[in-house]
Amino acid sequence: MSLFAGLVADLPAGVEARIERLMAGPLADGLPLVPPSREALAHMLAATSRPGATVLGDMAPLMQEVTIEDAAICALAAGCEPAYFPVVLAALEALLDPAFNLLAVQATTELASPLVVVNGPIAGRLGIHSGSGCLGPGFRANATIGRALRLAAMHIGGALPGETDMATFGHGGKFSACLAEAEADTSWEPLHVARGFARAASTVTVIGADAPVNVNDFGSTSPAGLMHMIAETMTYPGSNNAQGGGEVLLVLSPAHAGVFARAGMSKRDLQAALYQRARVPLARFSEEIMLRVRRKRAPHHGDELPDPLPVADGPDEILIAVAGGPGAHTLFFPTYGETRAVTRVVSGG
Repeated sequence: MSLFAGLVADLPAGVEARIERLMAGPLADGLPLVPPSREALAHMLAATSRPGATVLGDMAPLMQEVTIEDAAICALAAGCEPAYFPVVLAALEALLDPAFNLLAVQATTELASPLVVVNGPIAGRLGIHSGSGCLGPGFRANATIGRALRLAAMHIGGALPGETDMATFGHGGKFSACLAEAEADTSWEPLHVARGFARAASTVTVIGADAPVNVNDFGSTSPAGLMHMIAETMTYPGSNNAQGGGEVLLVLSPAHAGVFARAGMSKRDLQAALYQRARVPLARFSEEIMLRVRRKRAPHHGDELPDPLPVADGPDEILIAVAGGPGAHTLFFPTYGETRAVTRVVSGG
């Protein structure tokens, strides 16, 4: 007998055709969508105290208004539960902040896209996963919150692949990228506290991140050894940050964070140390690319670039969060560079 035979059922007439129309219509992202119903929309809108006609702002590159009702329809199509909707709204508001520089992220040939990090009590209440596989499949809240944000970016903002979204390749995070920080698995202050918010606040931080680069280090037991491996991974010369500076993100597994915390290092200590160590010797750039590097780094460093050149623009530009399950891994997320992470409180969170 088929393993999934019990899942096969007859659907009401017209449902399959409606799903097919959605996949070819103005909400399409290449995966099946949940057909939004009027009843479901009413439940989604009931999760916020603001009227559906409320405008959150204009979304680049088309500069179309983002209304709460349109955001709710994106959340429904993505498969969100109504309880997730305040998180989606906070993430959208973060995207629309000028500091995020959404136009650049939406239109670049880079592969950057919004990555959502959720902090505070709401992560546990909604089941936003922070442990093993938190950036992979298997967790409805993570998958659908990130997907709702991308549906809005594509179909309200108008970032369509090959038309206005000019990413040469893209990556899986352009379907969905959302995780919670594993606050209970570390003695360090969580990301939102480091960014000036109360520990009891529920927040989202949205980062214009490239695909992550994994730091596999099952051997280092000392802070110096582990820092060496992380810093060396951060300094590959082809990254947008190595060439253009800006902000980067590290997501440490609890095992790696524990190596530093047990030695008495704080997040700020690690940021300061990595800023000094995560530097690229100028000789690692080709002569041709140095023209680009000098142009991009001149506003921060002037005509005389330091050698080696820091990947981030300063210690505070190395954002650090802790997440993931067992295993001695750290994720390094390069970013678009000419953007900054934005944190917003989740209303009612």
